[in-house]
Amino acid sequence: MKDHPFIKFTLLFIIGVLARNFFICSSLQYLILIFLLGIVYFSFKLFVKNKSRSSLPNTSAKLILNIISSFIFFLAGVFIAQINKVEINSVLDKYYKEKNVKLYAEVLNVELKKTYEIAFTIEIDSIFIDGKTLRNPEKLICKFRGNSVQQKYLYQKLNAGNKIYLTGTFQKGRGKRNPGEFDYDKYLKSKGISGLFVSYETDSVKIISDDKDYFKSFLHSIRKSIDQTIHDLHNEQTAGLLRGLLLADRSEIDYETKIEFINSGVVHILAVSGLNIGYILIIFLIIFGRFGIYLRSIFTLTGLFLFLFIIGIQPSVFRATLMAAIIIIAFLTNRSTNVINSISLAAVIILIFNPDDIYDPGFQLSFAAVLAMVLLYPFFQKIIYRLKLKSKLVENVLLFFCVSLSAQIGTLPFTLAYFSKLSIIALLANLIVIPLSGLILALGFITVALGVISTAAAGYFAAANNLFSYLMMEFIRHTGRLEFSFLWIRNYSLYDALVFYFFLGFLFFALKQISKPILVFFILIISTMSIFIFSSFDDKELLEKNKLSVLMIDVGQGDSFLIKFPNGKTALIDAGEANQFIDNGERIIIPLLDYLGIDKIDYGFISHLDMDHYGGFISLIQNDRIKEIFRPLPDSSKKSLRLEKFLIDKKIKTDFYNKTSLQIGNTKVYILNEPFSAVYSSFSSNDKSGILKIVYDEISFLFVGDCEFPGEYFLANNFRNMLDSDVLKVGHHGSPSGSSKTFLDLVTPKISLVSAGIKNKFSHPSERVINSLKNVNSKIYRTDLIGAVLLQSDGKKIQAINWK
Repeated sequence: MKDHPFIKFTLLFIIGVLARNFFICSSLQYLILIFLLGIVYFSFKLFVKNKSRSSLPNTSAKLILNIISSFIFFLAGVFIAQINKVEINSVLDKYYKEKNVKLYAEVLNVELKKTYEIAFTIEIDSIFIDGKTLRNPEKLICKFRGNSVQQKYLYQKLNAGNKIYLTGTFQKGRGKRNPGEFDYDKYLKSKGISGLFVSYETDSVKIISDDKDYFKSFLHSIRKSIDQTIHDLHNEQTAGLLRGLLLADRSEIDYETKIEFINSGVVHILAVSGLNIGYILIIFLIIFGRFGIYLRSIFTLTGLFLFLFIIGIQPSVFRATLMAAIIIIAFLTNRSTNVINSISLAAVIILIFNPDDIYDPGFQLSFAAVLAMVLLYPFFQKIIYRLKLKSKLVENVLLFFCVSLSAQIGTLPFTLAYFSKLSIIALLANLIVIPLSGLILALGFITVALGVISTAAAGYFAAANNLFSYLMMEFIRHTGRLEFSFLWIRNYSLYDALVFYFFLGFLFFALKQISKPILVFFILIISTMSIFIFSSFDDKELLEKNKLSVLMIDVGQGDSFLIKFPNGKTALIDAGEANQFIDNGERIIIPLLDYLGIDKIDYGFISHLDMDHYGGFISLIQNDRIKEIFRPLPDSSKKSLRLEKFLIDKKIKTDFYNKTSLQIGNTKVYILNEPFSAVYSSFSSNDKSGILKIVYDEISFLFVGDCEFPGEYFLANNFRNMLDSDVLKVGHHGSPSGSSKTFLDLVTPKISLVSAGIKNKFSHPSERVINSLKNVNSKIYRTDLIGAVLLQSDGKKIQAINWK
């Protein structure tokens, strides 16, 4: 702290920002208090300067001044957070999803075109929703999903500042609907955005005024021009990567590739941050190398800030740009600069403009990485120099390795909290990927700049970049798919992070005082063991051992139920839909399994071949997350033939539904289907759904897929005594074509589970079905109203668990 005086004030400022919600004073009261403390501080400082009048010892005076200044910085953090607090008093809060909405608005900014949509942010002037006209200046993110010709036309015409008329569907951002999910609605609200607006036809978006915000439009035109050059000269893979590296838009990097980057421990490459700014700084210094020192510095600073504005002022980029500016200015003015003080100053400036950036992963990872490199790297550097290696190449490789190691140690808690993965090969992968990404970025920069002068000349650099991008992506793909590439570290909490940083700090300060290797080794072992031991104190499994857990997953308008048996085996009944916009298997179920620590599902049950039931299974099978599949008896339909071929190609063990039972530990699963009976062949796909009854001691669950009246009558006639169950998965999402009185009187469910999408186009569940369930005194849980539902049983009673 003595060598880095500003960091303690920065920490107090940050604590003040974080503590905002614990204080109830107004902004004016904070400001008055800061002002009064400032007067006290300077008055006392003047007083102690006059030694003839002061009897206070110098150390006591310094302590008092430090206490006062600490309170000032703390209250400054609270004040800044208070005045920047985003409070949305949204008139749209009571609406979750509404169709046929009309609105007039102003365009605030336009994003780069995505594969299947154009996205832009608007501020509403007036909105017609649910038969009412509302006027409130709220922000929405709009997504236009017309055909490619329509999208191209709108993308060329739309600019920030335009007044537009829109018709389409309003919806809130997706909240935390399942365990471990990201709360997108909360994130949007923190950015002052009330929700989303989706349009599909050309006439649903009309530009009614060509007014422009010239600065934003100018920056967007530069972004579009760079993006167009990138796509014209490079292949699809390289263009998607360069769009991420140069323009901070990762929308063209597919989900699977991002997962491989995470597994390899190199996902930081995809975030425009200090590393990218460092490369850009070097490029600018080379380009402007022939100019004098002042001109070179001015041009470099101008280029850096232009780059900052072009990609958007993100915390990590702003931090790096600000630090580069501080270092360049200090060099020009012959003043020394302290890196930690520079980092601290950058953090305070960022948080003054937007205190909520403290919760931004880019801010957290960026500052943690730089601080760790500054503090830890010199320690590793000394060890390397003590080895007195003869080979300079080996020494430099080891030093580079230590830079990466320092950054990885510093950011470890954030990495585990956001990705739940500890990459084993990250250090090795970074030795290859960081230099390659720098080369790719430099070539991309040259290609874009040269493309303005000569497309042919730029094409040679682009061709080289295609090769280097291919090599890097193949390396990441290979390392990211290795069985040992990473370890799962699930449910990493704030408490775990505090434990890690406490013992890391203890280790750091202890090692500075100790030189004996045996003591260093001993302290290192003790600290590492302490981190593991103390971090385990708050560990708790959501799906408890020795209990039957049934989780109704919220997959929108579809079905998916995760079962964990008392013996630890798992089953998945259906997996929701997969389409061009959302693959429930990839985006919801696989992350959920990872969050819960489930590597593979033992039994997958496809109730029937409707896409909203089996679509998500495709990704699960492709990712080797299913051991065995049960499905309806194959027939000659195209869907059935495609599924059979897919299962054979993937070498998945399969069985079809037939009257039988499975013994899973001390739990029994009964399959209530008779596919070879005469009446069965006349059934629809819905009525051929797999019917499962799970019995654990005195408790039973009945799952009926999309079974409707004909199927229910068949069950009533053939399995009458087997239908009585404590919990019923209501057929066909509560459609009026099912849940007959006869059937419900036989089942007599104490609890009914309805899986349906919010305000779905089918109006599921029907009012008639809800009333029928109430008539048999059944407690109803619906995903459209409350999200995922978790039930647990010890075999005697059933308990609904509040997983939130």
